[in-house]
Amino acid sequence: MITIFWILIFILSLGALMKGSDFLIESSERIGRYFKLPTFIIGALIIGVGTSLPELAASISAVLAGEPEIVVSNAVGSSIANILIVAGLSAVVARKIVSTVNLVNVEISLLALSTILFVSVAYDGIVTQVEALIVFLSFFIYLSYLLFHREDSMIQVSDKVVQKLNSQDIAKLIGGSLLLFVGAKYLIEAVVGLSGVLSVSPELISISAVAVGTSLPEIIVSVIAVTRGKTDLAFGNVFGSNVFNMLMIVGSVGMFTALPVDPQTLAIGLPALVFATFAFIVASLSLRIYVWEGLMFLVLYLVFILKIFGLI
Repeated sequence: MITIFWILIFILSLGALMKGSDFLIESSERIGRYFKLPTFIIGALIIGVGTSLPELAASISAVLAGEPEIVVSNAVGSSIANILIVAGLSAVVARKIVSTVNLVNVEISLLALSTILFVSVAYDGIVTQVEALIVFLSFFIYLSYLLFHREDSMIQVSDKVVQKLNSQDIAKLIGGSLLLFVGAKYLIEAVVGLSGVLSVSPELISISAVAVGTSLPEIIVSVIAVTRGKTDLAFGNVFGSNVFNMLMIVGSVGMFTALPVDPQTLAIGLPALVFATFAFIVASLSLRIYVWEGLMFLVLYLVFILKIFGLI
């Protein structure tokens, strides 16, 4: 009976995520066009941050529940899932995802530097409050670049510029974000509930099931985007979500309490994050990710999960 209950919650939550993703894509693109932002920046900034709200909610809830180690584990697991599942599945569905923005100049470097900074403060087993403040402030360097310092930021703007915003656009943006937030919250509860029935340890849940659960908005948004031919959104979503996870979420939550890093995350999660980021950067240098690369990403994620659970 308990299992059936959690399955129903899972299905309903997934439906909320899908509808929220649909609202978020539509409203974000219109709002971004109004402000004359290119598609990549819409994906990296508006959608990347919006789809990362579940990770933020999960991290705050974990600290309030007295489980601060979940924050780093979830950030690591979600970032790995964003690269290997989001980029991988998007490439498989679209057969190829292409960026119309030159990522080589700065975006790739910022992702690499953000990952290096995050791993540097976490590798000793704890993220102190001072370290959290540093990564938190680093996020605003990334944010200021996206908004003010892109020399070619106006080149890729669509010709279809929205002349004015209406209340429906704002309502869809807020409503889509809320649906993502609520859907992910209950989806996580369902996944954890089902995992509890299966007697899976909390450490494994946080870096695998919870991480995938909070990454579902990114997965769904990106897959829907590429089916509509908006592959720049998929690229931007991965960049924006990962930087937000590693710098903003860990930084903002960690300023209030030190965040321990559990042994599984130290031994497997951090190396996997570095490897996944490196693979994504190499694939992104050509400004496109092909279907075979997407399949490889998905295989790598399967290997990561099997490794986490000690099956290989």
